[in-house]
Amino acid sequence: MRTPKLVTNYKHLSDTELASLATRSTDALRTNTNFPDMDPTFAEYEPVAMDYIAKQGITATGRSSTQQAREKDEAREELIVMMRRVTSYINNFTSISSIQLGSGFEPVADPKGLQAPRSSTWARLLDSTRPGEILLQFEAIREAYQYELAFASGLDGSGQPVWQELEPVSRALGNFYSPVQDGVTYYFRVRSRNKRGVSAWSPVASLRARVNA
Repeated sequence: MRTPKLVTNYKHLSDTELASLATRSTDALRTNTNFPDMDPTFAEYEPVAMDYIAKQGITATGRSSTQQAREKDEAREELIVMMRRVTSYINNFTSISSIQLGSGFEPVADPKGLQAPRSSTWARLLDSTRPGEILLQFEAIREAYQYELAFASGLDGSGQPVWQELEPVSRALGNFYSPVQDGVTYYFRVRSRNKRGVSAWSPVASLRARVNA
């Protein structure tokens, strides 16, 4: 019989998803009496979670400074480490699924039920606040742990983008491409991957770059 466990590694989550999990888990643990000797304690976990939530909220507006983005990334890494400690404790403390899920964290999926991920239903390109750069955004897929990106700066004789592969990423936000040239139309698509396979490509996004002089 399979022993239920909580996910302990949340690096695959986007910033928005991680902030949502941080909120959900702090709300759940704040009034939870099942883990009186939790290590780390809730008093240690809560400020780390709330610090990330606040800093992610600032950067999510798209108008944050480089320093603010760096502070958010540092808070993210600290929170992921803290989440690993909390969920590892809960996994060792109990094998009762309902008690584990009462913490607000996510259960490990049943391997028999794991399927290849679905594709993102949207992708988009956005102007960046930094010159010579385009932001890449797409729908995050919960069952995916990695995303393959394809980018193009021109069309072939049949009018189709001439794709080039970019380095795979693990997040749906915070990705960019540079350098870009003013007035050139760029194209972008993405597909998700997990241990069971890869999805179909997302719809193609395009944007005419506007580079500040």
